[in-house]
Amino acid sequence: MPFYLISSLWVRIAATALLSLALSLLGGKICIKKFKEAGWVDYVRRFTPSTHREKRGIPVAGGIFIIVALLLSLLVFGNFTNKLILLILFVSLFLGLIGFWDDEIKILKKSSRGLRIRTKLVIQLIPALAVALFLYYQPFFDTHLYIPFTGASLALGWGYIPLIVLILMCVPISVNITDGLDGLVAGCMLFAGIAYGVLAYVAGATYFHGYVNTHHVPGAEEMMVFWAALLGATLGFLWYNRYPAKVFMGETGAQFLGGALAMTAILIKREILLLLIGGVFVLEALSVISQVISFRLTGRRILRMSPIHHHYELKGVEEPKIVVRFWILAFLLALAGLSSLRW
Repeated sequence: MPFYLISSLWVRIAATALLSLALSLLGGKICIKKFKEAGWVDYVRRFTPSTHREKRGIPVAGGIFIIVALLLSLLVFGNFTNKLILLILFVSLFLGLIGFWDDEIKILKKSSRGLRIRTKLVIQLIPALAVALFLYYQPFFDTHLYIPFTGASLALGWGYIPLIVLILMCVPISVNITDGLDGLVAGCMLFAGIAYGVLAYVAGATYFHGYVNTHHVPGAEEMMVFWAALLGATLGFLWYNRYPAKVFMGETGAQFLGGALAMTAILIKREILLLLIGGVFVLEALSVISQVISFRLTGRRILRMSPIHHHYELKGVEEPKIVVRFWILAFLLALAGLSSLRW
């Protein structure tokens, strides 16, 4: 492997990003046509704006070539002796497989309905609980919850186990909820991923320890290579997913991306920052929760349609304009999250 030949981390980061971008662009060119021929196309959900009827028949499960591009580039430049990389890959791939199963059911049934929500949650609980228990009993893992913008921390002890489970289940769901407009998730994930990639590098690099407000995690700098691969693959996917989309990432991609983001936050002890850096995903999820609670308690909807991006569509805002504004918000939130290093 070139990993053993190239000692420079930054060279491997750049090479991984370029290779995964090229593989994703090539994969998209091949897969979009193959998916369409095989009938792997989207069936628009029942409760969506009428304009989304035009999206029926667009190839789905584009997350497949994101994952393939990432894995191939990591095989060339990644360090698979790093435990953190293996943990992220285990969780992300497991969740990606759940997403693929869901996509496959939709394709076979020619419907927008895949796995039942309860079934999906139970299956997601398996890797979440396994990882939580594994980390809790590892001597290298710190069970303190560090509060950003302060020097404070909370000793959670065994309480860290349900926290990990909650994060690993909620983040992928939030990312999937956000995946409703062309390019929305991919663009927002680029900014969130860059922010967490930088945070991972700072957490692992020993010369930053003591100069910025971060918890030192040995080996975390290698996660920059993982995120370089993932962001390169996501950027290549965005080339085809931008408005008007030629392919959707489906549950496969949303679950995989959500799992990667959640695991990175957990491993570098930046869990609370998910609420800020992943603020767009949080906003989308809260809009659904608020809509459901309001309707069940009062019989009224607080939004014209949830998630909130559909609300703006029904107000007459054009889809590309909504997406770009959410990208800008994601960029600002990522900057805000990175500013926690100065405190």
